[in-house]
Amino acid sequence: MTTGNWLCAYAITRNRPSTLDIGPQPRLIGYRDLGVVVSEVAPARFDRIDTLDPVDGTLAELAREHDAVVRAVFRSEPVLPLRFGTVLDGEDAARRLLAAGYDQARDCLEEVAGHREWGVRVRHTEPAATTRPDAAGLTGTQYLVRRRERLRAIQRAREDVAGAAGRLEEALRRHAADSVERARPHGVLMNTAYLVETGREAAFHTEVEWFARELSAAGATVETSGPWPPYSFTDLELGATAHG
Repeated sequence: MTTGNWLCAYAITRNRPSTLDIGPQPRLIGYRDLGVVVSEVAPARFDRIDTLDPVDGTLAELAREHDAVVRAVFRSEPVLPLRFGTVLDGEDAARRLLAAGYDQARDCLEEVAGHREWGVRVRHTEPAATTRPDAAGLTGTQYLVRRRERLRAIQRAREDVAGAAGRLEEALRRHAADSVERARPHGVLMNTAYLVETGREAAFHTEVEWFARELSAAGATVETSGPWPPYSFTDLELGATAHG
C-alpha cells in the first residue's frame, strides 16, 4: 500500500449518492451502477489495536463505526456489508474491487433489496437438580420409580420444546427468502438468521408470537433481534484488491 491514508471499505450499494444521508465522510465511490462506501483512515490507527480488549479498545471502536456506517446506508439503500477491516489502497483500488466482483455484487444486491435480516433464538434451560426426587420416606423401589418418572417427564419436556422449535423454524422459512443457521451455545435449541421481505415481516412476527406462547408453556423462551442489514446473506468473494 502507499504511505498515505487507507480507504476503509464498509459496504457495496447502488451508485446513487444523492439518496444517501452519510455526509461527506464516509463517501461513495462509483463504478457503473454500483458504489462502495469508504472513508479515509490513517494506518497508524490500526497500530493501536489491542485484541485483548474487545469491548473498549480500538478494535471495538472500529467495529462500532463500521456497523454504524452500514446501518446509515441501509436506511435508504440496499447494502452488501463488506467484511470488517477491509481496507483499500485508494480510489482506483475501490473501482477495481467493484469491477472484479461486478456481476456477483449486482445480482446479490438485487436479491437483498427490499429485505431485512431478523434473528430468532429459542433458549431452553432445564431447572437444576430435576432428576433426583426427595428420598425421605421412600423405599428403594419407590425412589427408583419416581426417579424414572421424573426422567421421563424431563425427556418429554425436551421433546416438546424441540418439536415446537422445529415447527417454528419451518413456519418462519415459509415467510423468508433465505435463512442461515448460526452456532448454538449450550441451552439454545434454535439460532437462525432470516432474510425477510419487508412486506412479509408482519406475518413473520405473527408466527414468532404464536409459537412463543407454545414454547413458553413448555419452559422455553423465544428471542428476536433486528432488523439488521443482511450481514448473514452477503458473503462476497471480491478478489485480491481488498485487504482485511
